[in-house]
Order: sequence, then C-alpha cells, then structure tokens
Amino acid sequence: MEEKIDKIISIIGEYRNEDIGRAYSTKIDADHFNKWLEQFEESDREFMVDELLHLIPKSYLTKDYTLEMISTEFDIISKHLGYDDIDKFFDETEFLDCQPSGKSQKVFLGFIDELLKAKYGRSLEDCGTKNIKQWYYADDVLASGGTFKSDILEKIADYGNEEFIESNIKIIGSFVILHNWASKNVRYSIGKKLGADLQNRFKFYRVSEIENNPKINYYNPNPKFNHIYPLSSEVGEEVLQFVEDHLNNDYDYYNEDFAFRDANYPKKEDFFSSAENRMRYEQILLEKGFEIMKSIDHISANGLRPLGMTNPTNKTLGTGTHFFYLEKCLQYLPARILVGF
Repeated sequence: MEEKIDKIISIIGEYRNEDIGRAYSTKIDADHFNKWLEQFEESDREFMVDELLHLIPKSYLTKDYTLEMISTEFDIISKHLGYDDIDKFFDETEFLDCQPSGKSQKVFLGFIDELLKAKYGRSLEDCGTKNIKQWYYADDVLASGGTFKSDILEKIADYGNEEFIESNIKIIGSFVILHNWASKNVRYSIGKKLGADLQNRFKFYRVSEIENNPKINYYNPNPKFNHIYPLSSEVGEEVLQFVEDHLNNDYDYYNEDFAFRDANYPKKEDFFSSAENRMRYEQILLEKGFEIMKSIDHISANGLRPLGMTNPTNKTLGTGTHFFYLEKCLQYLPARILVGF
C-alpha cells in the first residue's frame, strides 16, 4: 500500500506548497496522508487508497493546468460571440468585480489581468471602454449558484432592471468548477426574479464540469454524476432527519426528492473504478461525514451536510464535489474525503 500512497502524493504533493509558512501550514506527505487514512476502519483503508488513486488524477486540478485552460478561454468565447477581432471583444466586455477583498473573485481577476498583459498587451483597466455588449463574471466554483445569483442581481439593479432587459447585454460566467444543475437553475431564477426570459443571455464556461443535475429528461438523459451521490440507505435517511431536527429550519426545505441517486444512473460508470466500488466508497464517506457532523456540539452553518456544504434550504446529503484545486472547493467536498489534507 505504501507504493500506492506514494503515487497519490506524487499527484497532490504540490497542494498549496506556495502558501506554507503563510496562511497554510500542512505539507502533504506520506505521514500526513496516513494520519488522514487512520480515521477509516482498517478493513476499508486499502480500498480507499485504491479508489483515490483512481479518482484523484481525474479530479485534482493543478494550478498550472487551471491557468493554462483559462488562458485559452478568451479566444474561444470571442469566437462564440461572433467576434473576428479579439481587441473589439475586450473593448466591449466589462469584467465584473463584485466581491470584497479576500474573496476568490479578486484572485481570479488578478490572474486574468496578468494573462491579458502577457498574451494580449492590455489590462483589465482598458477593457469595457466602449459600448458594453457583455459582462464577464469570473470565480472559482459555481456550486449552488447563490453567490453568482446575488452578485448578478445586484449588478442588474445598479444598471436598472428594465434597462438591462432591453439592452441585450449577455452575461458570461467563467468558473474553474461548474455544477451544471446550478448553471441551469440560476438562469431560470434570475429571469423569474426580473419577470423576463433571460435563458439565452447567459453563457457559461468552465475548466471542469460536474454533471450533478438529477432531473432525468430528454435534455439530460444520462448524467455522469461525477461526484459523491449515494443511493438511498438507512444512514442517508437518518441524515435527512438530523438536518430537519438539529439545524435552523426557519424556512421550507427543498429537493428531498433528489437526496439520493437513482440506481439506474449513470448507465455506464466512467468516474469511479466500478459501479460496485462507487457504492462502497460513497457509503463510507457518508457514514464518516455523518459521524463527524453528529460530534459537533453546535452547528452554526445551516448548509453543513456530511457530503459537503450546500444551500441551507436543500434537504439533501451535501454537494458531494470530488474536484478540487489550490485551496478551493474544500467546503463542497465530503466532510472527510480530502479536508483532512
């Protein structure tokens, strides 16, 4: 098993290395990994290592890879919008700066500014100087979509609701990790809030996509479910009851019908090593996450779930994200999949 652990460390060992000694102090090495592994039953440990070795190459995004993908995005987006001249695209694009200092959006705007200078010979300051045709919103993750929705509605209100509806300004959402259920929900909910059909005004781009939309239909016939999404179980039902009994529920809960994965999907398992291993892996994480959740004396975060943070109104097991990069996305991961790192 030591050789397998070394292979995992060779993939994720760089995790936040540049932050060590500043805001972060944990070095990912075999000793640290083994401490993390010891929280699981001894009979499950080698299985967890095997499955992680299968999953991590698919779900850990290095900083270099992430920035390389972002660097190709503007050429793609400008062509999708019908631009032959990339400079004209930048002239007519306003890069939104909605979040306070210290939030992830500021980090990404810094990356973009450096990229613009290096690749295009311009900066954020000289973008959006002519007739604005699109707003560009960059951030790390679109999970439930709550932050994106709030920021965009505030921007629209500042612009003027009616003026925006009549303007035909498009909204580009660019994320490292995008949950496709959220991308569909925010289009609808923002349009509903404004009393207008805005579905075609949104364009979403991403480095990695999580196919977590549980609504099976003509447009979504076979989602990959490339996240942690367990089948119905006794423990899962206990979690839902715990959420109702112990969290601040001064509001109605939603999406209980989608708390558990339909056993018929995905039709072919491409993310986990096998359908059987998927079920075992998900159950181990659910049980461990629930054990941790129950050990907390007072849960102040109403969106806390065993499989990661979610919208507090969701009566579900959590977001279940298995993708991560830099220091980001940990709040959406199952409680003990990689948070121990």
